[in-house]
Amino acid sequence: MATPKDIFGGDVIVRTNTPPPPFRGALPTAQPVALPSIGPGTAHATSAHHLLENTDAAIARQTLLQVASLPDRVDTTVPRLDPAAPRWNFELPFATLQGTAVAQFEISRDGAGQEVEAAKRVWRARFSLDVEPAGPVHALIFLTGDKTSVRMWAERPATVARLRAGAAQLSQALVRAELQPGDIVIGEGAPTQPAPASAGHFLDRAL
Repeated sequence: MATPKDIFGGDVIVRTNTPPPPFRGALPTAQPVALPSIGPGTAHATSAHHLLENTDAAIARQTLLQVASLPDRVDTTVPRLDPAAPRWNFELPFATLQGTAVAQFEISRDGAGQEVEAAKRVWRARFSLDVEPAGPVHALIFLTGDKTSVRMWAERPATVARLRAGAAQLSQALVRAELQPGDIVIGEGAPTQPAPASAGHFLDRAL
């Protein structure tokens, strides 16, 4: 299918509120605020139909998140994260003044199946959230023993400035949570996506 062009011959970027499906090894995706699909004056039969459709979609989404949390096969041709490391993908809704936002999380741990001291094991928590006026924000949190390091990305310069201004408050919050603050780094843009899985991945698992 040909890529659509604008009047100047440039590529047209098509944006949608439909979140991409979760894949193991892919970074969490920020999802824009979703407006209510059922209005206060909607007929009962129409509301019930929407609810049934949305329930099926929600169950399918949870199934995809569970599949993304399963151990991956070992692929030595592509440098990827440890395929045996425990991993949990899930999503949490947040009520905002603009509507319902969904933050996608991934929690993982290094040292699976190895004799690694608890103090040296590294827990990682990633999440992405897209709420106005901040826009898309991505975070990666490392927990090693009681030391916590934070790396954040914001896709809007104004949000980057506000996050950097609040870095000291974040450090104080970690202390109040009885965690030793480590490095707190705030950058502009988005984290780099890892290399995708090779083609035929799901087919190979099914055979």
